[in-house]
Amino acid sequence: MTRERLNQLYVWLIIAAGATVALFSARHLRLGVIDIRFLLLALATVLIGPRLSIQIPRVKAHISVSDTFVFLSLLLFGGETAILLATAEALCASLRIGCRVRTYLFNAAVMACATFLTVWTLRLLFGETATWRDLYSQNYLIAICVMAVVQYLGNSILVAIGSALKAGDKLWSSWRKNFLWTSITYFAGAYAAGIIARVIGNVGFFAFAATIPIIAIVYFTYCTYMKNVASSAAQAEQARRHVEELNRHIAEQERISKALRETEVHFRNAFDYAAIGMALVSPQGGWLRVNRSLCDLVGYTEQELLESNFQAVTHPDDLGNDLANLYRLMQGETPTSHVEKRYVHRLGQIVWALNSVSLVRDSDDQPAHFIFQIQDITERKRAEAALQSLSLVDELTGLYNRRGFLAVTEQHLAAIRRNQKIPVILYADLDGLKVINDSLGHQEGDRALVKAADIFKETFRNSDILARIGGDEFVVLAAIGPEESAEFLTNRLQEKFKAASAQWNHTYDLSVSVGLAHFDDDEGHSIEELMALADSAMYENKRHKRSRHNLTPELISPRMEAVA
Repeated sequence: MTRERLNQLYVWLIIAAGATVALFSARHLRLGVIDIRFLLLALATVLIGPRLSIQIPRVKAHISVSDTFVFLSLLLFGGETAILLATAEALCASLRIGCRVRTYLFNAAVMACATFLTVWTLRLLFGETATWRDLYSQNYLIAICVMAVVQYLGNSILVAIGSALKAGDKLWSSWRKNFLWTSITYFAGAYAAGIIARVIGNVGFFAFAATIPIIAIVYFTYCTYMKNVASSAAQAEQARRHVEELNRHIAEQERISKALRETEVHFRNAFDYAAIGMALVSPQGGWLRVNRSLCDLVGYTEQELLESNFQAVTHPDDLGNDLANLYRLMQGETPTSHVEKRYVHRLGQIVWALNSVSLVRDSDDQPAHFIFQIQDITERKRAEAALQSLSLVDELTGLYNRRGFLAVTEQHLAAIRRNQKIPVILYADLDGLKVINDSLGHQEGDRALVKAADIFKETFRNSDILARIGGDEFVVLAAIGPEESAEFLTNRLQEKFKAASAQWNHTYDLSVSVGLAHFDDDEGHSIEELMALADSAMYENKRHKRSRHNLTPELISPRMEAVA
């Protein structure tokens, strides 16, 4: 059964009990006690009592001075009159403060049941109240106290049960919180009724008018007390809300602290066990925290790194660019920095890394530290270098190919001119390579090309640019001094080939045809144009050699023909 259904069942059960009590009391009412005095008292109870009521804090219930009139009726006219008067007064009071028929009936039933319980408790303990004669005995004071206690407990407990069911609270908690402190009003009303009964017993009923000041005092005492109670209740409620708010705040702070601790643990685990190097770096460059991967990458221990800075392990050629990037981060010009750079391993080798850097600021928006993420890309750089080499270098001879020669000559030309030397292009063709390939095979032709490349390397300086740009064609960018002759280079090359052929343990000689082209800044020829000029000169040299020996290209040859 739901709480709402249980509350409705309880309300109607009390209404039924109240109706039964009212009917029972009406049936046993002695009409002889009904006189002008009772009518005046009933009129005052119904008309005046409900208007002199005070709201009970936190619940929809009121306390009024009508309890004094009900107690007075009980003492002067008997229990049945008190029960009926209490029922009528509660019904009239409910009409004034409520708006639902069920509420009217419930309030009237509660007063009927509570007063019925009070009447019969007094009868069992002290006899019929209307027959009490000794108003000055000790028993009278005890009876008044019992009357107040029973009326208070009956009324407050019945209402507290309804409030507890409606709010889903415990009975003891609801009664203690809302009704425990209202007991004083019942005791005040009971003793006021006892005093009035004594006055009427001594002077007469019309002395009741003289008790109006007493009722006024009781009422204003009610008001003052209830205001104090309401103020205390309001302060207590405010304190309770503050405590709840504080508890919520503490719980929220604890939740946030727990989340921060969990986040810190996750970050620490991710940091320490990351597959790439990670570090926290101060704005001045000092290592604040490093992980194991970074230590392995640069070859230093954690303690050694923490005692130094990132500048100490950065390649000198990359340091300026690094510092510039960090400065831009601190100035807010860029959110992150991604750059490929070189670190210097403890053993001296170069370690290439992809360096990703972001800046963390403090609460004052000042730079707190950098987060470095350092990924080792050394193998990738090696692979790129290998691919680059394959695209620029002739695989057979180890010299530059045509692409490589054209790629490096512009820069090399500038270096030659800075050194105040004269650049020249030497174009050479290995004689008889086709005959060697046709008669002895391409493998032997490759050996001849490799040997020719070795002779070129021995002839020219390391600073000269050597290339094999075709099957049997070689080109050289060389530098000569103002007092030197380019023909000296040609003659030295021919001599080197003759000397090599003399030692060459093969059935053919090695020789080359050579052409030269000089750079002239006034004419502004390009490298490829000069190569074409040198190529033409080389073919002139080759034709000259053929006419001198009276040989066709097909007869240029192995050594045995030369002997013949």
